[in-house]
Amino acid sequence: MGRKLHVTIDIGGTFTDLVAHDEATEETLLGKAPSTPPLFIDGVMAALETAGILPGEVVHLRHGSTIATNAIIERRAAKTGLLTTRGMRDVLSAGRANRPDLFNSNWDPSPPLVQVRNVLEASERVDYEGKVLTPLAEDDVREAARKFRARGIEAVAISYLNAFMNPAHEARSKEILEQELPDNVYVYASADTLPEIREFERTSTTVASAYLAPIINRYLDALISRLREWGYEGEVGVTHSGGGMVSAAAARSVPARICQSGPAGGVIGGLVTGQASGYENVITFDMGGTSADLSLVANGKPTLVSEWKVDWNIPILFPAVDLVTIGAGGGTLAWVDDGGSLRSGPQSAGADPGPACFGKGNMQPTTTDAHLYLGRLSPQRPLGGKIIVQPELAAKALQGLGDQLGMSAREVAHGILRIANTNMTMATHLISVQRGHDPRDFTLVAGGGAGPLHGVEVARELGIPRVVVPRFPGLTSALGILHAEVRNDFQLPLLKQSSQLGDGELRSVYENLLSRARAWFAAEQVPPSEQATELSVDVRYYGQTSYMNLPLQRVPSSDQDVEEIIARFEDRCLKEFGYVLPRDFAAVELVNARVAAVGASERAKLPRDPAPGQLGDAKIGTRQVFFAESGGLVEADIYLRDQLHSGVEFAGPAIVEQLDSTVVLPPGSSAVVDDYLHIIISVNGD
Repeated sequence: MGRKLHVTIDIGGTFTDLVAHDEATEETLLGKAPSTPPLFIDGVMAALETAGILPGEVVHLRHGSTIATNAIIERRAAKTGLLTTRGMRDVLSAGRANRPDLFNSNWDPSPPLVQVRNVLEASERVDYEGKVLTPLAEDDVREAARKFRARGIEAVAISYLNAFMNPAHEARSKEILEQELPDNVYVYASADTLPEIREFERTSTTVASAYLAPIINRYLDALISRLREWGYEGEVGVTHSGGGMVSAAAARSVPARICQSGPAGGVIGGLVTGQASGYENVITFDMGGTSADLSLVANGKPTLVSEWKVDWNIPILFPAVDLVTIGAGGGTLAWVDDGGSLRSGPQSAGADPGPACFGKGNMQPTTTDAHLYLGRLSPQRPLGGKIIVQPELAAKALQGLGDQLGMSAREVAHGILRIANTNMTMATHLISVQRGHDPRDFTLVAGGGAGPLHGVEVARELGIPRVVVPRFPGLTSALGILHAEVRNDFQLPLLKQSSQLGDGELRSVYENLLSRARAWFAAEQVPPSEQATELSVDVRYYGQTSYMNLPLQRVPSSDQDVEEIIARFEDRCLKEFGYVLPRDFAAVELVNARVAAVGASERAKLPRDPAPGQLGDAKIGTRQVFFAESGGLVEADIYLRDQLHSGVEFAGPAIVEQLDSTVVLPPGSSAVVDDYLHIIISVNGD
């Protein structure tokens, strides 16, 4: 019987990772290849080839990528225009009155995604209840179309004042623009993209979708074309920022939704790993070649936020996995600042030219070079199974920086790792302690190619008692994508105080959303037995800007249901803020109705240990490795991960080597291998 493979691919800045699950034999296949920017498709095909997969064996293919996020950060996507209500031209550039650093007077804001000259206006006005005050001046829209066409605009966002309450003007403007502009110009309306109050955020999200549309469509067209040439004729799924999965067609409709798709997969992968080893409270730590992503999962549920920012003042208002990303990866560059101090990141050498030890021309040391010089990485074992490292180049780069600092190469290498660990400790502190969680109650899941190199030291800094290293840590994001649910989110504005709700009004809104969800299930070909919906409502005190999201167990249809929503809102306010406002003083307002359409995930089983073995079978020798807590170089045992079987125990100092990563056990730590071949490390040897 032939193989039936569910294939997932995660495209990172340095490596492209593949995990495939065979539903017929329950076997898992792996593949890893260097990423190939700017379109990355050669890396995808190389990963398929490395794993030995044939097109006829693939049942379904899904993938995640940071191409959308990188396009915004690097400002290299489409030339975009914005059409807005006359008098509202500065909404996008004004943004919110916040700064990333309140005390940095030399800070310059990042430019908006649309140049001011390409923000055009049309006469029209709708009030906050959706009543038309000024009819749409269609000639203004046609004039804007002529200017957009003359300026070579590739995508247009339409965002009119209060359009979320009455989308008629935006819908008509979209019709006119699509008639007047070339067929290859993408047009997005805010009422379709994000029908929600908050003018700036709605405009920003719509502009981001328009800005990304050409590059995302070109990327998906090229990927699907190569897969068709290869012989695969099935569907291509794409992960989105909420940790769910949509079809390529759905991803094209809202490109901003697939930002953070790869990192979200890493969170799901960390959760799956932690749960398999018996831990529901985990902090996922996914460190790759370019960046490190951290997220907190309490009671087996990833934390979702309704808003997140790709860059300063570029908010995206779609539900997203709550994570923190910092510029700390294996390829992060070390440098000397103007004050003569050693710094690390956020700049990265990426996949090309990569760290100095790759021998591709870069002579600026990176985190990988520091690990190699200090003995934590093997000079004989190719990284990712393919990249031959050159220790002498790492030493030369480190000494070059040391000459500027008056330090030895070893001191520079140790300093680079200390800075990297401090940066990651601070980020972990942000998502745990600063959000009311005690990290001592959690387990750190160290994934990514570089995560297991740093996991124990980061955990020690925060008092986290244990670290779980997945069987294939470098493939954690791809594993998460394999387990991601098919999911989409729908919403409609309410903006009604509880006393203003008409009889049956809430029921009508939710039935509308549920109808949309059923249509989406049909389009995504989700079987009825695998369909589920999650209802929620956004609530706030009238006059507030922010709101709380409250899950609902059923469609609200009576005054009693509304009263229950208000009571739950007051209970949340009491718990989070310590007070509740009197009802005769502050009215409660229902802001948005939401329905999440969720399909069953690809619940692949994690591979278990096929055979027993002894620790001695895995030991391949010893090596001198630098550990500051031991005063310098110490003799560390070296193990092959492929030979570590269930139940074996060992202690640090030790190094565990495998195809996609290296695990470091500092002195004083101990480890045991569980049935899923995850390494569970007690950071203090308990």
